[in-house]
Amino acid sequence: MAREGYSNIAIILGITLILTTISFFTGGSLYWKIPSMVSGLLLIFTLYFFRDPEREIQQNPRHILSPGDGVIVEIKNVNDDYVGEAIKVTMFLSPLNVHINRVPISGKIAFVNYKYGAFKAAYAEDASEVNEQSVVGMENDLLRVKYSQIAGILARRIINYLREDDEVTQGDRYGMIKFGSRMDVIFPRSAKVLVELKEPVRGGLTVLARMD
Repeated sequence: MAREGYSNIAIILGITLILTTISFFTGGSLYWKIPSMVSGLLLIFTLYFFRDPEREIQQNPRHILSPGDGVIVEIKNVNDDYVGEAIKVTMFLSPLNVHINRVPISGKIAFVNYKYGAFKAAYAEDASEVNEQSVVGMENDLLRVKYSQIAGILARRIINYLREDDEVTQGDRYGMIKFGSRMDVIFPRSAKVLVELKEPVRGGLTVLARMD
C-alpha cells in the first residue's frame, strides 16, 4: 500500500465505521444504511487506488523506462530547452491505474520545478503546457531525460520526493499523482521509440525507448 494514501484511507475508514455503527444501532435504517454502503464502496476504491505492487525492474543503461502505468496518447518530435532535439511520449493514467511513479533512468537529478497552472482534463491536447505540473530533469553519462507529472480535473495533488543533486536508480519510486493524471517523458531524438499510440504501459517495466 502506498504511504501517500494512508491519510485518505484513515479518513474514509473512520467515516465508514461511524456510519456503519449508526446504521447498526438504528436497526438498519435505510437512512443510514445507504450512506454506510456508499462509504464502504469508496473505501474499497481508495484501497485499490493506492495499491503499490512490487515490481522486478530490469535495469539497463540504454533503456528509458515508463515512469507510470497508463496508455500512450501522444508521440511527437519536440525541441526542448534541456534535452535539445527530442521526442516526447505522453501517457494518460486513469483512476484505475497504479499511480506510483518511477524514475525512467539512473543518474543525477539536475532540477525539479513545480509549475502552477490550470486543471484541464489530462487528455486535453494542451494539458502539457497549461496544467499544474512537477517537472524533473536528470542526466547520466549517456543521455538527458525530462519527465513531468501533470495534474488533471480530478488529480490536484502531485507528490514528488526528488530533489536537485539526488542520485537515483532506474525504477526507484519517486512519487505519485492522486486520482487520474498525465505524464510526459522527453528524451533525445537519437533514441529508438519502442511503444505505439494506444499501447498500455507499466511503470518501471515497459521500455519506452532505447539508446542505440
